[in-house]
Amino acid sequence: MTDPFVSAWRTREALGGTWKKSKGSPTETDWINARSDSRLVVKGDVFVALPGVRTDGHEHLEEARRKGALFAVVQRPVETTLLPQLVVQDTVLALRTLATLALEAHRKAGHRLVTLTGSVGKTTTRELVRRGLAPEGGAHASHANENNEIGVPLTLLSWPTDLRNCVLEAGVRKPGDMDYLAPLLQADVGIVTAIAPGHLEILGSVDSVWAEKSKLLREILPGGTRVVPEPVRRMFGSDPLFGDLTRTLVAGAIGEGPSPPGTVTALLQGNPGMFLHVKEWGIDLPLSRPSLALAWCTLLALIALRSLGVPPAAGAARLAGYEGLPGRMERKTLSSGLLILLDHYNANPASMHEALDWLARERASRSGSRSFAILGDMLELGEQSAAFHEEMGKQASRTGVERLWYRGNERSAFERGFRTAGGDPDRIRGAEEFTEDLRRGRGPEGGDILLVKASRGMKLEEVVAPLLEGI
Repeated sequence: MTDPFVSAWRTREALGGTWKKSKGSPTETDWINARSDSRLVVKGDVFVALPGVRTDGHEHLEEARRKGALFAVVQRPVETTLLPQLVVQDTVLALRTLATLALEAHRKAGHRLVTLTGSVGKTTTRELVRRGLAPEGGAHASHANENNEIGVPLTLLSWPTDLRNCVLEAGVRKPGDMDYLAPLLQADVGIVTAIAPGHLEILGSVDSVWAEKSKLLREILPGGTRVVPEPVRRMFGSDPLFGDLTRTLVAGAIGEGPSPPGTVTALLQGNPGMFLHVKEWGIDLPLSRPSLALAWCTLLALIALRSLGVPPAAGAARLAGYEGLPGRMERKTLSSGLLILLDHYNANPASMHEALDWLARERASRSGSRSFAILGDMLELGEQSAAFHEEMGKQASRTGVERLWYRGNERSAFERGFRTAGGDPDRIRGAEEFTEDLRRGRGPEGGDILLVKASRGMKLEEVVAPLLEGI
């Protein structure tokens, strides 16, 4: 990377802060990486002291110094350390400014940024794109769920100077989130994975979800590529965004019949859908599980990779058999033969629908298997929460589960939907009864399938833990 660093004087100029006098103030020192967790600091980092409810970064400057931090960005001077400090009014805003400087440096070096958002499938698509770019100069990506006003800047600030690509995940919880992140979202490729009900307590409607998330697509660089699923383009086709021909827009469609010109279409094939056939490119990509959700993420990743110069066949070879991350469409088979589908990292109506569909597909592929489920509330759905949980109960009933265990305040709405669709409510038990039911032989056995799905706040990993521990 040519001239990869941003000098300390440039940092001072951009942040408008003042140096706290100290021996060795880094007036000539260069930097590119920054961290807000003193435990993760490595030699050469800048430490940004963020205020917090549980912990305040200003209390950890000395630890950052011992680990090799060059200097700290602070809101108030700290006298108990020799670490040089740049004092600013707001370290959260400073963090974003630092990330903007880092992105500018990577741009000068010819590096490429992929940004993505969506109601479901963000992290899986992110990991697929990173996997596909690994041989293309390497790829950095967001860590865990660092996709907010703190995580997005930290992702850019931890982007190694020797990696050509970065895949950045951006999340939305309230209006204005994307506006705040806009300086960091000027990408070569932008992806919206899906638009569905989520965070409705604050955003209010699906239209508002699109209004916020689509801002990521509006930040794409001239000549860049926007990637969206065909259902999203149909749903919001009147948006002027889709008439902007100055930037490439490519939609993906799976088994939906005729699609508009320029749409990359695919089919989920095999029994019960274990490979993705992309008609335009004549490729068959093996999937690790019969999941329509995984198929969508894979198709969107393939389109993004092609726009970055990765031939479809090479991209398919790199993505084939992707296994996923813990708690996100994770497929685990116990020694007894029991198949557990762990998808409890998060949930909204769209991802719940896909998870129950996945359960049905897995059952269809295993003759004689019974299906079970541990389910729980989908959080942050506002006034429509009961209605969404009632629909969830209807689908669970149609899936034909042998028995399920439920955790959360929306159990009554779920049971109402379950009964409406013809299900026997006696098949629904409280999640607290799961361990005892296992002991009494009332739970899933070898050869059966168990789905675990709810919002992360339901902590279903606690419910299924005895089974995973071999009780």
